[in-house]
Amino acid sequence: MKFMTYAEINLDNLAHNLRRIREKVAPAAVIPVVKADAYGHGATAVAGRLVREGCSIFAVARFEEAMELRESGISTQILVLGRLFPGEIAEAIKAGLSITIFGPEDLGWIEKACSRLPGFSARVHIKLDSGMGRVGQLPGEAGQLFESLLKTPACVWEGLYTHFATADERDKTFANLQLARFSEVISSALSRGKRPPMVHMAASGAILDLPRSYFDAVRPGILLYGHYPSKESSRSIATKQVMSFKTYVAHLREMPGGHSVSYARRWTTPCATKIAVLPVGYADGLSRRFTNNGEVLIGARRYPIVGSVTMDCVMVDVGRDPVAVGDEVLLWGETAEGTIQALDAAERIGAIPYELTCGVSRRVARVYVGA
Repeated sequence: MKFMTYAEINLDNLAHNLRRIREKVAPAAVIPVVKADAYGHGATAVAGRLVREGCSIFAVARFEEAMELRESGISTQILVLGRLFPGEIAEAIKAGLSITIFGPEDLGWIEKACSRLPGFSARVHIKLDSGMGRVGQLPGEAGQLFESLLKTPACVWEGLYTHFATADERDKTFANLQLARFSEVISSALSRGKRPPMVHMAASGAILDLPRSYFDAVRPGILLYGHYPSKESSRSIATKQVMSFKTYVAHLREMPGGHSVSYARRWTTPCATKIAVLPVGYADGLSRRFTNNGEVLIGARRYPIVGSVTMDCVMVDVGRDPVAVGDEVLLWGETAEGTIQALDAAERIGAIPYELTCGVSRRVARVYVGA
């Protein structure tokens, strides 16, 4: 038993999830998304294990995330999904990163950087906005960008991709419209001999439910870490949770009936009971929205969170059960005695599992199993 609040990261479960995804999408390649410190799981440890599992490309959101992987010894291909600016592009090219082009301005920046780097060229992917409405080139303008890209010696065109807005919803009408738009652009490029070698679209929701979107590669994010993106997505891949967020009972208090608990007195004991104080709070990533609205697992039994979640502590009502100081407590994840799905915990507070795992703060130790 570890007397601390920690996130246990089971890398064997990560490898299991990767294998199941590969089986589902074959022969498409898998591009694991390890942005945001691998969704809170620890990017360098996660990527290191995935390299041993045969992964040869990763996706991140930002330049500094890619460089952290490079500095940790990850030498595989790394695609940066976010926009790179002039001050980052030269270093990205020298580091062999794959750069996303959103439009002509990005191409101009890359050409300028390469003019100062004799012998270098940039590996690039074009991002198409098929309906997400966030970033990327609109389909009607894609052909002109393709022509400009093919004319410049500054770039090696590796890939073309887009991103779904609603693939994790039961109604796939808009997702299918996005797929049709993207497919039309691909067909147009192919007819002119301009299709890049790696076309990719599907993230977690589409991996589960839209096989026609697999193309050359898929980009699993939350699914890789053992969570379904929503209650409306299918369970067509059996996953295991990679993160188990744990703490322990630090203190037990015998409380009389009618006694208020925590800030703002949002809960009052209905009768004499025992309150377990856990050394975890919103500074660790346990959202304050779990106030009077969450459960924890101690042994094989669930107990309710009572009163306001505080910065460093939370209280649970354990009744008259034989709970003891030092007992392990599961906030979400898996143990031999039971499971709390992060998706279920997230939905209690109007959140998504991404928010829970990414929100586990840096003061929470990561303890790796299967490293």
